[in-house]
Amino acid sequence: MNRRSFLRHLATGAAAVSTASALSLLPFRSRAKAAPPPGRKFLFVISASGGGSILDSLLPVAASEVSTPARAATLLAFPDEAIAQPTGSAIRCVRNLRLGGTFSNDYDPADFVAAHFRDLAVVTVENTSVNHVVAQKRAITGAGIDGGRTIMEAVAMRHGDGLLLPNVNLASGGYLEPGDAPVPDRVRGEVVTRPELFASATHGYRGIPRAPSASVIERARSARRNLDAISPLASRPSALRDRYLELRDELAPGLESADLITKLMLLSESPDTPLSEFELAQSPDGPALAAQFPLLGVDRLQTQAAIAFLLVKHGVSCSVTFGPGFEPSFLPDGSILDTPIAFDFSHNDHVTTQNTMWSRIFEVADGLIRMLKTVEYDDGSTLWDASLIYVATDFGRSKERPAGSLTFGSGHHLNNGNVFVSPRLKGNRVFGGVDPETCLTYGFDGRTGEPRRDEVMREGHLYSLVAHALDVDFAGREDMSGLLR
Repeated sequence: MNRRSFLRHLATGAAAVSTASALSLLPFRSRAKAAPPPGRKFLFVISASGGGSILDSLLPVAASEVSTPARAATLLAFPDEAIAQPTGSAIRCVRNLRLGGTFSNDYDPADFVAAHFRDLAVVTVENTSVNHVVAQKRAITGAGIDGGRTIMEAVAMRHGDGLLLPNVNLASGGYLEPGDAPVPDRVRGEVVTRPELFASATHGYRGIPRAPSASVIERARSARRNLDAISPLASRPSALRDRYLELRDELAPGLESADLITKLMLLSESPDTPLSEFELAQSPDGPALAAQFPLLGVDRLQTQAAIAFLLVKHGVSCSVTFGPGFEPSFLPDGSILDTPIAFDFSHNDHVTTQNTMWSRIFEVADGLIRMLKTVEYDDGSTLWDASLIYVATDFGRSKERPAGSLTFGSGHHLNNGNVFVSPRLKGNRVFGGVDPETCLTYGFDGRTGEPRRDEVMREGHLYSLVAHALDVDFAGREDMSGLLR
């Protein structure tokens, strides 16, 4: 972002405040507190767009486990030395293979497992679609198990009372879609496309050059309310008009009075972003976030994780969704952080794509967890103790490869598994398993957690697990108590 685009954004985007973005919300009456009150639970959905294969991350098959070397050479099996199992962990992973080339990432998934295996659970699943948008939406609706609402909407309904924006969504594709069930509009996802600029959209006039004073603006707003009250339209029943007025007159001032333009400001003072010239300042959390996410403001995924942390820390949201889209992130030096079309670039180069993108996912999840652990919450615990990360993905990838090939493309496949991280789950466990002769995963008993080769786990089981862990009840919820701490 250069100085000109920054100034243009302040002069236009901020003026819109949230009367445009907040039109998706129902009337808001209670103000958000400076920090989340005790008892809330928090959901972070990280979207592994394009088909993150569990075999290429936390449920790998070693070549030595396959009956013959010839058979191993035709499967998604890895050399033993490519697989790491940190001390104390019952979960192993594919290392960062350091493949080099155009797409690469330095973060090693083994570091993630070593740091968080106690809260880490691998859950197998057999998906029901290999269409990206359909499968993505089923990943967050449990294929309609809760009447069609998304798990983010369900969590916002359960834990979002009094929050300004209970459900914020920075993802793309099917992960961005609302559910199909009637829910209060206040819990629908508030879409944020530019997390580094979101703070300036939470205030109607601060930061705008030569803006009138706060007292003058309040006089103008008061006059507008008075005129609205005597308008002929005021006597005509209109749910849409009532909703608009309450959003404008209550939610927008709530965003302003919470000082989110400061608390959520990820930009730092620089010649290109002269915050002080406009009486703005970086978030007090900015330095700590920059230390944890060194590419803050440049890397879209790291920036999304940073705003997710701030939204929860400052009592704005209880559900935040983010993840890589199908457009890669470019650094100023021209290097590319993501593979094009994210995990779906596996069609061209399966191993490179999966290894690069899983490293990206685990890197931002690691940073988010570490930041959540720094915030005290609810009787001496931390925000992390009340949180759950669900790495949602479309589907798996095909399980076979040309014999002995190290560079090959893979197709979509229903069979897969998902990654969950939370102190509320029985961590350091794989629920289900994988058959090394086919690389197909199998299920488990949700009531006990014990593996069952004849059990098929579906998207509804994943949805039910998140709901069960975060105290969200609904008719038809699968019993997943065997996975809870």
